[in-house]
Amino acid sequence: MPQLRFEDFPPQIFWLVVTFTLLLILLSTLVLPKLKGTIEGRQAKIEGDFALAASLKDEAQAAIAAYDKALAEARNRANAIAAEARAKIEAAVAVRKAELEAKLNEEAKAAEGRIRATKEAAMAEVRGIAIETSRAIAAKIAGLSVDEAIAGSAVDAALSRTH
Repeated sequence: MPQLRFEDFPPQIFWLVVTFTLLLILLSTLVLPKLKGTIEGRQAKIEGDFALAASLKDEAQAAIAAYDKALAEARNRANAIAAEARAKIEAAVAVRKAELEAKLNEEAKAAEGRIRATKEAAMAEVRGIAIETSRAIAAKIAGLSVDEAIAGSAVDAALSRTH
């Protein structure tokens, strides 16, 4: 094999150095600038995408903050409306309650008046029945004829003791 003969080494090393030097010059002048431009373009695009993502993130955070603020304002308005409605309802309930209490008090007073009148009428009837009964008892038991006025005063005295 001619590659392994020591006397052929110097020309092989020479051509190896020449070939690598030409290859290095060719790569550094033609290929590496294009490759470097492509890498720099990709790096710029990546940095641009990062900047765009950061700005979109900031916009999203601003939108979220605006949404949260609007939501808080809406809650506050809803709470205010609910409190106002609650106050109106409580006021209406208080007015209605006062009206009903006044009406019930009037009805209770009227009922008390009717009860008092009924009681007085019943007591008058009881008095009349008691007078008649006492006269009949006196006539049957003692055989006395008692005057209505005397029987009435005796019944009134007895009734006043029970009340």
